[in-house]
Amino acid sequence: RLEKDGTMEMLLKGYKTNKVYPVAINFGTAVIRSEARLGLQAGEDGKPVFVMYGVRHEPNLHTPFFGHEFTKEDRENLLKTGNMGRVVDLTYPKTGEVVPSIISIDKLTNEVIALRQDWIKVPDEINKVKLTDQQKIDLYEGKQIYLENMVSQKGKTFSSDVQYNA
Repeated sequence: RLEKDGTMEMLLKGYKTNKVYPVAINFGTAVIRSEARLGLQAGEDGKPVFVMYGVRHEPNLHTPFFGHEFTKEDRENLLKTGNMGRVVDLTYPKTGEVVPSIISIDKLTNEVIALRQDWIKVPDEINKVKLTDQQKIDLYEGKQIYLENMVSQKGKTFSSDVQYNA
């Protein structure tokens, strides 16, 4: 099914599927059925491990996320735009490493997700609009910017808010 949907190649490149799939886990005496995005991650021995990202009713914004306590403004931004809008230091429990990161909500699963800030690559232009140095800094810091006169793939001009999503 993944090959038919064209998502197998995404998985093999290390990405999650771009849609949710029905899944069932049979424990012998119990079966759990749900929907999930699918992915592959490197296991402790370096071999790929199958991962399911289950669909949640709502994001969990009331408990710490890798050491970050969500403020009221953080929760409002995440629920309104799907992005927190700022960089925060997250602490990874396995290594104790503190990593500046942006936080977003996965639109398909309602999972809270993060992306290391040093992995953010801000382009020089978006949809034929050249970014100023300040706009590049704002995007790198997880902030939302407004761009005017962008050109769609169909050649139509439009304006919109733009923000990096984890």
